[in-house]
Amino acid sequence: MKVFNYVLYAMLCIIFFACRHHHGDISITYNDAEEYYSMNAYFNENQTRTLEHYMDRRLAKGNDISFINMQNDAMLTLDDHTKFYLKKTPGQIRIRLNKGENSYAAYHRIKSMCEGMKNILTK
Repeated sequence: MKVFNYVLYAMLCIIFFACRHHHGDISITYNDAEEYYSMNAYFNENQTRTLEHYMDRRLAKGNDISFINMQNDAMLTLDDHTKFYLKKTPGQIRIRLNKGENSYAAYHRIKSMCEGMKNILTK
């Protein structure tokens, strides 16, 4: 009976971690409401570095910021006054931009970057 309990416990742990890490599954959602634009993405952790380099190419030019190896959960303000929320950990990125606090150009740049992430993740 003890062996059965250990096997059952081990199987539950495996299932939990398999679900938690998505094993290559990709989930990307966008929400373009009147007040906010947002994107949530879950993906294979191995693609995190590729997305970090992509974000640097799209947003870090002319700004004193790099997204490489950055793990955060905070509001960011770029040198051009683009202000957005970013939560980034390996295998997950969440971005939320308040349209009223940003210019149309900032909104378009963030939206374009987020849509480009889908192309990178689905290659």
